[in-house]
Amino acid sequence: MKIVHIAPNAPYNDNWGYQDNLLPRYQKKLGHDVTVIITNKMHTPDGIAETVCGEYTLDDGVHVIRLKTVDYHNPVLTNIMSKLPVYGYLESIKPDFIFYHGLKGATVFDAVRYKKRIAPECVIVQDNHEDYNNCNLPSGFKGRLLRGFQRAFNRRSIRYVSRVYGVTPWRREYAIDYYGIPREKTDVLIMGADDEKLGLAERSTEREAVRRECGIPDSDFLVVTGGRIDSEKHIDTLMQACGDMPGIKLLVFGRVEGGIKDRFDSLLSEYSNIIYVGWLAADEVYRYFFAADLVVFPGGHSVMWEQACACKVPCLFRRWEGMEHVNNGGNADFIDDVTTVGLKKKISEYNGTEKYNQMKSVAESDATDIFLYSRIAEKSLECRKMK
Repeated sequence: MKIVHIAPNAPYNDNWGYQDNLLPRYQKKLGHDVTVIITNKMHTPDGIAETVCGEYTLDDGVHVIRLKTVDYHNPVLTNIMSKLPVYGYLESIKPDFIFYHGLKGATVFDAVRYKKRIAPECVIVQDNHEDYNNCNLPSGFKGRLLRGFQRAFNRRSIRYVSRVYGVTPWRREYAIDYYGIPREKTDVLIMGADDEKLGLAERSTEREAVRRECGIPDSDFLVVTGGRIDSEKHIDTLMQACGDMPGIKLLVFGRVEGGIKDRFDSLLSEYSNIIYVGWLAADEVYRYFFAADLVVFPGGHSVMWEQACACKVPCLFRRWEGMEHVNNGGNADFIDDVTTVGLKKKISEYNGTEKYNQMKSVAESDATDIFLYSRIAEKSLECRKMK
């Protein structure tokens, strides 16, 4: 089957671990012919920058086409339209399946035009990564006008779209509420971990290696947390909670933001059972999750939640409405009281208890295979199979 991904709104870097990298890669592994049509923008150390347009094929066999966004000579209109000239490429490639990333802009009408004129059997699906927390929406009249534009675009295209996926249940609800997508057209397509880089077969070896490197005996109950360390993530609260718990070690990774650095350094100095390993490359994070007895995220959601689940380790997450997908049959639990006392109590429930053994059993089972991109790629094509 020929699959084309269209991502008109976001920068794209080759071989990164984002969804628009991993989904095409694992669809290719399933035996499909996969092309990604994206912008000529990419992430650099100095911010987002333009790169050359053109075509090339990655080592994993995914073909990449970089195009420049159509300039409407008005920055506001250019941004609203987010138009990549993809129709000619669709005519040439003749895809059977189009995965359109996002719900913004007018590029989707090229996909609709291709389906109507050339390939009525072609399946179009879209996804949504936005929610009310990660979108800086304008307020007042400007915000209502922008929402009206985007809803109008989706009203015109949705009849030709088989499914709109939220990457979390909450983002599914956002697609319904903000963009006006009919609920019956929506589903959830979660994010997860790269099977190959995860290396589940080496889980026991990596657990032993990390604990040895950090001086953590196997008898210690190791809690692991990390990511971007700021006030919203409540890692300082977790540090204070774990600081005087007997038999507990807390390992923290990530960059500490300036606003919390003094408190972070103070807690690190105060408690000898807290280990800080600094920033880790994305692939290294998996090793530290393998070393954990319990991964705890007491703040806002990031893709590390799903990646921790994919590592088949028991997890605790702060309870957020619309984020229940990370608990698939008992591999995880939720934190309702994000205070020092509340976190102590919750961690104590799982430190060497039968409740922990039950959670560990589910986490290590095939229930958590849903967080692997090999499985996510299979689900992403389900609408084609239904035809």
